[in-house]
Amino acid sequence: MKEKRTKLQSGFSIVELLIVLAMVGILTTLAIMQFRSSKTDFERQNITHEFKVYLERARFDSVKRRAVDAAQMSRIVLNSSSSFTAALDFDGNGVLDSDGNGIPDPSDVRQVDFTQRSQTQILVTDTLNYPVTIRFDQRGHVTSTDSAGNDVDPVFTICSKNCTGPTQNNSDLSVLSLSTSGTVAILRGGQDPEALPTPSITNLNANTTLNCYVLVNTNSTTCSNIY
Repeated sequence: MKEKRTKLQSGFSIVELLIVLAMVGILTTLAIMQFRSSKTDFERQNITHEFKVYLERARFDSVKRRAVDAAQMSRIVLNSSSSFTAALDFDGNGVLDSDGNGIPDPSDVRQVDFTQRSQTQILVTDTLNYPVTIRFDQRGHVTSTDSAGNDVDPVFTICSKNCTGPTQNNSDLSVLSLSTSGTVAILRGGQDPEALPTPSITNLNANTTLNCYVLVNTNSTTCSNIY
């Protein structure tokens, strides 16, 4: 006589399967959102770095060529919030080539347009009319003007999201600032550039020897020794 064995059947109920599928869906959605956010931040940082490199390169080029004339000054032209043009001595012949109307030759121009590859925007703090032209003279000093010739404060907000509203403590943007001497600084979250410390001035005594290449003394009209 054969014994009938009852086999215990185990598995997941439909409710359990639905709960697992819902949890997987939520985790997948969060992962996709995080990936998109990281990608957006990475794109913004890349464009910020690219813009900074072109600014520093233009400044160095003007200093190296001792560009005095405005037509020979290296410059970055912000055509819109998503494109800019760099005009400097790319071919290395010592001059910024241009036609008779002062328009740079194509060999000395690089166009950077990130409209299709990113949602990043380069915004200027002042009310202005594009294009904005940033020029560097022979000393590396910067002048920034809009299309109407108005002076523009060279502080640029670079963002891909949350581009409107207050910038303070906003981690979704970068701020690129140019000092009057052409130094480029990148800040985060709307931070202001740190002020340079006030230099310490020591009173000179009667036995002090002046080095006229180093010391400027407003109370003295002559230099007894020049090194």
